[in-house]
Amino acid sequence: MASAPSFALPGQPLGPSARHAAGPGTHIYNDRLVASLLGPVSNLTPIRGSSGNSNKASLQSTLAITRPSNAPAPLPSINATVYARVTRLARLQAQCEILVTDDKVNTPVRAVLRAQDVRATEKDKVKITECFRVGDIVRATVVGLGDNTGGYFLSTAGNEFGVVMAWSEEGNVCVPVSWCEVRDRETGKKEPRKVAKPF
Repeated sequence: MASAPSFALPGQPLGPSARHAAGPGTHIYNDRLVASLLGPVSNLTPIRGSSGNSNKASLQSTLAITRPSNAPAPLPSINATVYARVTRLARLQAQCEILVTDDKVNTPVRAVLRAQDVRATEKDKVKITECFRVGDIVRATVVGLGDNTGGYFLSTAGNEFGVVMAWSEEGNVCVPVSWCEVRDRETGKKEPRKVAKPF
């Protein structure tokens, strides 16, 4: 059976709940242990079943995710590559939270991805709802400081930028099938996205 990942993004499945118990920074959803936070995954001391418990309980280990607290959170700078979670969609923009800046975990910072910054070409044809969904994790670059409400302006205008993790309307993990579509791994249903080129 596959082991849990060493680093997780919010919403990422970590393994079956029959094998792993939920520790800090995780939760159970549909019989799976799922990450609630972004950060390194720790395997805590296995739960020891008492003599009256089944062997299944004694094999269970507790997974946890904790954010490092010994270093100040880096603030994004212009041209920094960031990973952000989409939190809200409007007709002309997607509101996001920046989670990682230049491979360093962030305290979530507000950001906006405007329709004109989604693609490098055919900017006037961009429909935000066909490029992103709430909950998607997006790789983007910082192109400017926000307005007086705080936050930053992001851009996905480049092949390496766009959605890197997505979940379908049914809540299942999706995999990319083209530059503009992802597919639900469980149902096979396709959904539109602005997909990032994998490394």
